Amino acid sequence: MNQPGVSIHQLRVVMAVLSLALFVQTAFWLLYDLAVRGLPGAWTVWTTGHAPGLSATSSLDLGLAALQLAAAAAAFLGTRGAGGLLVTACAVTLGFRLPAVWYFLLDSPADPWFGPLTGPSVTAVGGSAALAVVVALVLGALLLLARHIEYEAAAADAASGGGIRPVKVTAATSGLLLAVLNVFYIGRNAVTAFQVGPGVLGDLLVGRGTGRAVLGVSAPYQWACLTVLCGAGMLLAARRRPIATGCSTGLSLFMMPSAFTDLCAYAGDTVSPSLVDMSQHLLEFVGSAAVVALTVGDVRRDRRPDLPAAEAPGAPEPGVPVRREVESEPAEA
Repeated sequence: MNQPGVSIHQLRVVMAVLSLALFVQTAFWLLYDLAVRGLPGAWTVWTTGHAPGLSATSSLDLGLAALQLAAAAAAFLGTRGAGGLLVTACAVTLGFRLPAVWYFLLDSPADPWFGPLTGPSVTAVGGSAALAVVVALVLGALLLLARHIEYEAAAADAASGGGIRPVKVTAATSGLLLAVLNVFYIGRNAVTAFQVGPGVLGDLLVGRGTGRAVLGVSAPYQWACLTVLCGAGMLLAARRRPIATGCSTGLSLFMMPSAFTDLCAYAGDTVSPSLVDMSQHLLEFVGSAAVVALTVGDVRRDRRPDLPAAEAPGAPEPGVPVRREVESEPAEA
């Protein structure tokens, strides 16, 4: 029983390092845009998506950096939700870095993927994105290995946060938020398909001629990815799986910065939003902030040694027989 525990600890450290490496790749290109354009220019790119030339990043990279850094920190500290954060960081990195790889492969002087826009080398940014994809795949393999080891160990160490079900209020709030957001994402892609037709929608999904940032993606592609991610998070929250805490928190961290920059653009009258745009981004920002706040509160209560057992997060209700949870989430044992 001890050896698997040691192996899980070692795996958690390695996975934290890999998540930190993903953060470095994202942060490097964010800093690149800041250095090249200056803070006002980079902020214009992140809030409006429109600026002269081609940038390296979009506002989504702000959220991705926050998610990757949070996953690394949670894995190093062994806090509640570390496994779910790592899984979400891995999935989101793959979803939003793979487009840059096919931009890199398909772009050519005869058929420039970004049209007449010029800016940072597609080869340099795409090559770093390809490395990020490789790192994310290795991280995913290690997450599967960690889960296999935990199952063989037969039980998780509750003191380290593994196998702890999310608090009912946190699970219900995150599940409801992701469900409502999924309605927005599915509906917006359906309306887009009706308005522009399948051919143009296909070009939008692959980013042909629409990109303003090498690491950016089109809105339909973003909505399609979030439909899958939020759908999975919603189901995990509904079942109160141990991994749900990290997944919902990770998605919230990913969505908040982009929603904030969009709201800033609306407030500054640089973009004229529709009612649907405003409602979606307000829900993304306010709802995500609420989920993060609830999760932070749960983690703080986890670390209070004087908290009565009956009041601890995930504790059974009075009168309900205690049953040990044997299911666990990756890298949290």
